[in-house]
Amino acid sequence: MGCSNSKPHPPTSTPPSNRDRPSNGSGTTATADRPPPITPDTRQQSSGIDAQLHQSKRRDERKIKMLLLGAGESGKSTVFKQMRLLYGAERTEDDLRMYGVVVRSNAVVAIRKLCSLLRNLELEEEL
Repeated sequence: MGCSNSKPHPPTSTPPSNRDRPSNGSGTTATADRPPPITPDTRQQSSGIDAQLHQSKRRDERKIKMLLLGAGESGKSTVFKQMRLLYGAERTEDDLRMYGVVVRSNAVVAIRKLCSLLRNLELEEEL
């Protein structure tokens, strides 16, 4: 399979020319040995990015994270919803409309189930 006297071959390709190297946009080429020159525009852009990162970090540090563990149907979602209602942001008009739709839907489903049970138990005439 392998030969004991095999040796690696030296590379046969030529080094890339300047036109193959990435340009930094200022007419000079960037190399691994020499970074692109820093201009006032790049400093300003870097400062803006640093400020955004700092604000994002402060915003994330203020968040409180909570892990709710428990078996299925044990009330994890209910606890989360209650915490959000008590301590979360104020509800918008869209949220309130959505809650209204859910409450009405739940009421209709419950009344239909009661009517169905009344029919099954033959208690419709007693109402």
